[in-house]
Amino acid sequence: MRRIAVATSSLMIAAAVVPAAAAVSAQADSPPAPAVTVVASHLNNPRGLAWENGQLYVAEAGRGGKNICATDPTGSTTCVGTTGAISRVTPGHVTRLVRGLFSVSGEGGIAAEGMVAVSVDDGQVYGQMAASPAEIPPTGLPQWIVKRAQSQLGQFGMVRGTSFATLAGVGAADFAWTAQHQNLVPDQFPDANPNGLLVDDGTAYVADAGANALSVVRRGDVKVAKFFGTPSGSVTDAVTTCVAEGPDHALYLGELLGGSYEPGHARIWRVSRENGQLVKRVWARGLTTVQGCGFDRAGNFYATEFQVDGLNESPAANPMGAVVKIAPDGTRTMLGEGQLYWPSGFAAGRDGAIYVSNCSISPGSGFGPCPKGGQVVRIG
Repeated sequence: MRRIAVATSSLMIAAAVVPAAAAVSAQADSPPAPAVTVVASHLNNPRGLAWENGQLYVAEAGRGGKNICATDPTGSTTCVGTTGAISRVTPGHVTRLVRGLFSVSGEGGIAAEGMVAVSVDDGQVYGQMAASPAEIPPTGLPQWIVKRAQSQLGQFGMVRGTSFATLAGVGAADFAWTAQHQNLVPDQFPDANPNGLLVDDGTAYVADAGANALSVVRRGDVKVAKFFGTPSGSVTDAVTTCVAEGPDHALYLGELLGGSYEPGHARIWRVSRENGQLVKRVWARGLTTVQGCGFDRAGNFYATEFQVDGLNESPAANPMGAVVKIAPDGTRTMLGEGQLYWPSGFAAGRDGAIYVSNCSISPGSGFGPCPKGGQVVRIG
């Protein structure tokens, strides 16, 4: 997928940026919808979330920059800077653990790419940067910002003190893999845009929205484990956006598109090890623009839907999103309808609530239906 933040703006650094579905369970006699409460606001393009030992972490893709901007051949303006961060959220307070990360955005800081995912493993906080160094333009940027982009774009790393220590070049490795497998998506490969991250027992699993793949990182070595294609005749690719571990210890990956911009085409894949081999199967269908996913302690699966009406970058498009809850018996419930705009990251807290990054393409100063900028909200 050619860069949609994985949300919505073309980037100067890019070539352009269950069981079968069950009936929705919202009936007239259903219990009241869970409350949606803002726990943090004025965040810069908040994306992935992680919850560990009562702590909530968020990846902030930043707001690009104000002074280094350019117009691409389509007439779109992109701006670069060092405004990304990895942050810890407590009610009413945001602590930026790491600042100064590379960020590229549309004009005004909208729909940035940069730090897009976080995960916590055994108390250690990890992060994943979007895109790939291969997509940095050869000219037009100051050398200091080029060096920052080269050292950070596509990198998987860890929080060390107040710095982001890089551990593996996932974006570069995935870009190289797609160049060798261009026949899989001839009109878009080579491409890479890491977007979702799960670290478990020292191994990192990355959902790459550009490569349409699951990549595995062990001791700094990156390997593409699975590719996710689309049905014959699809107008676009799968765009794998999130990865989570299920109660059965299998991996579950969500798609933004699943081959179509229209509603209802995104799928959830289950990837498990069988007879020594990784096997993928479609686990759920009928979702729309999935950005974040995960399970709660009761075994319920959740997927954030970025735009419930299907992916549409037009300024007049419906910005409404939602969270789809899939119970172990397959029953589906929609959460946050009418209160979420372009939601993205997901985390389940031990308090029984779930957390979602809302207004995920907004700078901290706000825009459109997000006057208080990017947010983290609690549902429950």
